[in-house]
Amino acid sequence: MENSYINPQEVSQAEIIISIPTQNGEGDLVGTTLAVNSGLLEFFRSQKSVIINCDCSSNAGTKETFLGLETEIPKIYIGMGDSQKKGRVLQNSLQRALDLDARILLIIEPNIANIQPVWIKKLVEPLEKNFQFVAPLYVHHKGENLLNNLMIYPLTRSLYGWRIKRPVGEELGFRRDLIEKIFQKGVSNPYIESDGFNVCLSSMAMCFRVPMCQSVIGHPRRNVVNTDDILNSYFCNVVGAAFSLMEPLERYWQRIKWSKPTAILGLDTDEIEPAEEVEIDTENLHERFLGGFRKFEEFWRNTISQSTCNKLQEIRNLGMDHFSFPAQTWTSVVCDFALAFRGQDKDQQEHLLEALLPLYYGKALSYVKRTERMSVQQADDCIEAECMVFEENKPYLVSKWNEFA
Repeated sequence: MENSYINPQEVSQAEIIISIPTQNGEGDLVGTTLAVNSGLLEFFRSQKSVIINCDCSSNAGTKETFLGLETEIPKIYIGMGDSQKKGRVLQNSLQRALDLDARILLIIEPNIANIQPVWIKKLVEPLEKNFQFVAPLYVHHKGENLLNNLMIYPLTRSLYGWRIKRPVGEELGFRRDLIEKIFQKGVSNPYIESDGFNVCLSSMAMCFRVPMCQSVIGHPRRNVVNTDDILNSYFCNVVGAAFSLMEPLERYWQRIKWSKPTAILGLDTDEIEPAEEVEIDTENLHERFLGGFRKFEEFWRNTISQSTCNKLQEIRNLGMDHFSFPAQTWTSVVCDFALAFRGQDKDQQEHLLEALLPLYYGKALSYVKRTERMSVQQADDCIEAECMVFEENKPYLVSKWNEFA
């Protein structure tokens, strides 16, 4: 598919842009677009708005579907060619916001089955109140978003000093000033150009120390495509993005010692809908963790400290009934892998991420077993405690990082 730009209503300027990125027809583009249209009409009718579909598809009929929808809000279709990846599509969304001189950009990924028009209000309103960045908070089950909760949230919180609980967010909002700062920084690599772009956006927002908040949606986010966070490519892209950002952003995170709370809006919402139960195959997680020793044990010994390796051997010998992966050991693993990632070529980085994945499986198993009889709030408290261990170990990370220089 060749690049294309279709602007039927010749929109040249908009105050609010809602960008819906698509790849190969995945997700519910129709439902998402209609909900966005309704939300803009109901809550922001007086403001000039436009819905943009930034599409990376291969004969998926996305263009015809999107442009054929009857909406009162104008639409623009941007086709980018099927060789482009998700991050490039999202980056194009930011560029279009600048081109159209928008005050506010909201990115809504269409891999969602239950989006409501009121979500647009909850995500745009904070940006109207001069917050520069907004991330969503959903009702959730304690077994969801494990990669975000066990690794990306603790790591970005300890690095950049903001408690943004969902840095791997499918819905993110920005004001124009922040978009300009992101473009001026100009960070890009293969991980960011793929699934890691959301992490990049959240991390850079935290670095720039702009007013930021989290908005309570009040509903669970029900996906219509498989976003299982233990898929290998997704793990490698998201973690690779988080690691790769540490070098270009080092002058920001090295001076941060502790995190601080981030404003949360909408805690008084009455529209609370329960999250669905999440079934997790603990036997599979255990087998994948043990399989890592067969494939990567020697590599681990060359990557992480001897004391951490010794602790991994202890964990290896635990049966399922007593399985535990302590927070201190997990933090040490993540720090040492982040340090090893620096300065490596792409092949070496890929191998390193593949070697980290079985250890993540072990940590996920430990969390699932620890929280199986806990409430969601108690499980969230466990995550917060893990984050504090990451923060307490930051001096080690900074010291080792500076030795490399």
